This record gives sequence, C-alpha cells and structure tokens, in this order.
Amino acid sequence: MNNPVYKILGKAGLLACLFLLPAGVVAQDFTLSEHERRAYALALNLQTTEAHALIPSPKTVSEHYVTALAEALELLVTEDPEKYAEYESRFEKRLARKTKTSSVDELFLQAEIGLQWAFVYLKFGHEFDGALNLRQAYQATQEIKKRYPKFTAIHKTEGLLDVIIGSVPEKYNWVLGLLNMEGSVGKGMATLESFRHSNHVLAFEADVLYALTQGFVLQQTGPAMQEARVLLEKNPGNRLVLFLGASLALKNAQSEDALAMLLKINEPKLGVPLSYAEYLKGEVYLQKAEYLNAVSSYRWFINNYKGQNYIKDAWYKIGLCYWLNGNTSDAQATFAQARTAGKEVAEADRYAARSLAETELPHVKLTRVRYFTDGGYYTRAQEALATIATDELVTQRDQVEYAYRQARITHKTNNLTAAREFYQYTIDLAGDAPWYFAPNASLQLGYIEWAAGDLEKAKEYFTRALTYKRHEYKNSIDSKAKSALAQLNARR
Repeated sequence: MNNPVYKILGKAGLLACLFLLPAGVVAQDFTLSEHERRAYALALNLQTTEAHALIPSPKTVSEHYVTALAEALELLVTEDPEKYAEYESRFEKRLARKTKTSSVDELFLQAEIGLQWAFVYLKFGHEFDGALNLRQAYQATQEIKKRYPKFTAIHKTEGLLDVIIGSVPEKYNWVLGLLNMEGSVGKGMATLESFRHSNHVLAFEADVLYALTQGFVLQQTGPAMQEARVLLEKNPGNRLVLFLGASLALKNAQSEDALAMLLKINEPKLGVPLSYAEYLKGEVYLQKAEYLNAVSSYRWFINNYKGQNYIKDAWYKIGLCYWLNGNTSDAQATFAQARTAGKEVAEADRYAARSLAETELPHVKLTRVRYFTDGGYYTRAQEALATIATDELVTQRDQVEYAYRQARITHKTNNLTAAREFYQYTIDLAGDAPWYFAPNASLQLGYIEWAAGDLEKAKEYFTRALTYKRHEYKNSIDSKAKSALAQLNARR
C-alpha cells in the first residue's frame, strides 16, 4: 500500500469509488450517431444493460467507446468478479486495435479506455496494471496533442491527467520520470475550467469532472458542493450526478442533503443497483442516531453488494449501532462476525479492523459526538458533549478525543480562535500516541492557516501531519496533506 506506484494511483482512488466519468467522444470528425447518443446517455445514467441492448455488437470506434464506458462503469459500481474477467478480455481486444496508422478517433479511444481501466484495476486491487494503463492513456493523449492539435475532445482527458499526475508529491517525481509523465494541478484545473465553459457538447462532463477533482483530489469540498448543486439543478434525475452530490454532501458534513439525494438514486428501480448508496444511507442514519434505520441500510448493502470493500466496516457499524443503542449482547455478537468478514483494503475496513482489535469498546458519548459532528448536526453534538463529565474520561485516549471533539465542533461552527486552541491542545496531549486525533488536528490547523493566508505556517502543519506513524487514517490524512503541500508549492 505504500509503494510509489500506488501513491500515484492513490490520488485518484476516490474518483474510482465515484465511478470516473471519462471524456466523451465528439470533436471535429468524431461523432456519435443517434442510437449511440442514446446508449451513451443511458451509460452515464448507470443504465448499462439498456446501453448494451442498443449496441449489442460494437463495430465502429464510437460504438466501442460507448460499450467500453458502460462496461467500466458497471465494474466500478458493482465490483462484480464474474463480469471482471469478461470485460477485461474485451478491453484487451480494444487495446489491440491500435496501429501506427491509427486515426485520431482510434487514438482517442485508446486514451479513454486506458484511463477507464486504470481506475478499474485500482478498484480491483491491481495497482501496477493501473499505473501501466494510466501511462498508456497519457502517451495516447500526448500523441493526439502532437499529431492533432485541434482535436478538442482530448482536452478533458488531458485536464484530468494533469490534475492526477500534478498532485503526486515531489518525493515521487522520480517515479513519474521513469514513466515519462508530467502534470500540473493548476494547468489541469485551468484546462477543465476552460472546457466546461465552452459550447462543446462535452461541457457537462467537464463540469462533473471539475467538481470531482475539486472535492476528492484537491479537498476543496465547499466549492465542489456548490458546483454539484448547479449540476443537480440542471440534471435532477441523473443517477451519477445524484451520487456525486450525495458523496460531496457527506464529505462536507451536509448529511441531510446527502440523504435526500441518496433516497432518489435507486428510487426508479432502473439501471445497475447502486448498492453502495445503501451503505452511505447507513452512514447518514448512524450520524443522526437513527440506529435501527442504519442497521437496515447496512444489512441491505451487505446482502446485495457483489464486492468486498466496505463489508467489514458495514458489519462493524451494525455492531456500533447496537452498542450506541444500549444492546450490548447483539453488539458483541456482531463485532465477532465483523472480525472475519470482508477485506482490509479500503481505509474504512482497515479502521474497522483496528477498532475491532481493541480491548476497550469506544466511549459511547464521545462516539455520538463524533457522528453528530460528521453529519453536520452541530447543535446535537454540542449538547451531547456538554453531558460528558470530566470523571467519565478515564483513559488518555478519551481525554485526547474529548479535546479533539471540541476542536472539531468549534472549527465547524467557525469559532476559529477556540478551534486553534483545542487542536493545539489535542496535539500536545496526544504526544506520539498512535491515534488519528493529533495528525488530523495538524491537518486542520494547516487548512485554517492556509485560509488565513499564512502559507508558511500552513506548510509547517501539513508537514507535521505527515510525521505521525501507523494511525487509523494515515493514508487519507497523508494524501490530503500531500495534496495541500503540492498545491502550495505550485504557487512558488
């Protein structure tokens, strides 16, 4: 998990979880027929079976593109191991279409399917194959830019690649050098910005990619959520846009908004069942302290999802719901089941495994405060925090977490003076203990100083966040700190 190749692809891991939306296929002489446009729209609405029905045996480049998109989206949504082998074989046959005399359309297809499968491979745990396909997509993009400089459809692909590659930390630049790739976050975002404001037929897709990269690569969740709201106003029924909006809302502590979107995603009963949406509904209900609803959503996810990611965490969260609801016996039985369920690849599953290995169960009141805060229920979080007496904080971990929860609430309610004090107190009190409270406190102080314009102090905090070892959320906190440092260094 710590190898350089994974670090490169890791910058785009959440994009894979959100079903990467690749560039479409129309610019200059690359066109879609009417039935291809219908199939394309169905694929982007996650109605992949219906899309395949319109193009049962692809022959042209554009038909192959639409079919490949539908296949990649289906795999990213379902993690279906049976479909994986079948679709990988089709992908390899499409790769073999490239020749020295390939047209610009063929080259564009190569760039797009390479990018699609970089994320498919990452989703299925094949990091090295993912890196090779990212490089293939990059090379095809560069060839188009050189041979066909007026082929505007490639700008979306180029922009996304620039952001992904440009956000890789400087210490891994040697890997990019070996792969002969270079990128720039600023240049990539500018390319997407320009393209999405054009009159190009793919401008809508550029809007989606722009919101995705803002929220999940650059960690600018507030502006990303604003972009998502605009997209939702223009495309209220699109399931991919609803999922994007719900995911950003959850990330931005707007769980009520997320729930409203999640309830609509599977409502029409069309297209690929988005089982992961039920997992996210479970997250919202847990944050709201609606524990029976949360258990129901998590169980539906476990029973219907074909992949293995988030299964362990879902079982752990079911046990946690029982624990928070005072049902100790069911909690203990479910925790025992969670220990042997699923995998430990996704960070949520690794955190669940670590929590399940602890001898002490989480502090009930502090845990409620945590989830109220995560969901944006700040008044309930403050009320719950006020009920905790000092003598209830028996362990050092509980004392550190209490300070950290105060920091999070004051930060979220924009009391930055108090937030700075509580974050610093968290860091001092935690020392080098292997919990995520101090590293995330450092990260959040970095964001506060960045917003205040003190870039040097921000860099110090982001760098400090990277120094903590073996804590629960090391991958995500390190990724956010490295992304922030990359953006700050790009300003020099």
